[in-house]
Amino acid sequence: MIVLYAWLNYAWTASVVLQAVVCVILILRGHFRKLPVFTAYIALNLCQAVFLYLVYGHYGRASHMAFESAWWSEAITLLLRVFATLELLHIALVSYRGIWGLTWRVLAGISLVTLFCVEVASRGDALWALMEADRGYHLIFAVALTGCLALIRYYGIQVATVYKVLLTGFCFYSCIKILVNTVLQSVLYPHFAQFELIWQNITIFPYVAVTALWAAALAWPLPAAAKKQTTLPDFAYRRIAPEINYQLQAINEQLMKFWKIGDSRS
Repeated sequence: MIVLYAWLNYAWTASVVLQAVVCVILILRGHFRKLPVFTAYIALNLCQAVFLYLVYGHYGRASHMAFESAWWSEAITLLLRVFATLELLHIALVSYRGIWGLTWRVLAGISLVTLFCVEVASRGDALWALMEADRGYHLIFAVALTGCLALIRYYGIQVATVYKVLLTGFCFYSCIKILVNTVLQSVLYPHFAQFELIWQNITIFPYVAVTALWAAALAWPLPAAAKKQTTLPDFAYRRIAPEINYQLQAINEQLMKFWKIGDSRS
């Protein structure tokens, strides 16, 4: 158990330092102008870390107060995480307003249904509802981010590498949380008294890796805002069949008509 606590402290410290580095990079390089919600999410994570450090120091890590404080502070960061993810999805799909319109409407609809089901099932237990809402977020957005990254790759949508890295980080961490909260919980929980400590170690190390990846990607300048393209550039036509882009544009135009989204070029 002492070893687990030591590793958790190392990972916790590394996470705070890396998040501070990401925050400094976002501010000094001016990235916060293009990624305001993502910047707010990282800054809030740092505030949460300081808050929990004070709570753990006063009440002890294993106390009930520490447990409740961790989850209630997580509720605020969860909300910003949702909007930070949506911000990145919007950047990735900004050239296809119809597809983006479908994406955010589907995510909003599924999220509302999930929250309703969690509220009904919780029977007034707000803390249990919060934990289930966190699981629901990771499941919903893991699917959404995987689908978005697959769409970008298959259709050759031009998205800057830094945004792909940020999206991949969110996707990877959500997949890890799903794995830990389902498979590993059913395997470890009945056999280990220190399951909570093991769970914290398993979940924080992937986040440290993701944060380090984000810091490396954000160290480079963000791409300048490009004009929205309705067709692929010439070099892309020489690499892939033109009908692929035509199909994507046809889907996008149909969705724009369905959502009654005007063409910004007109």
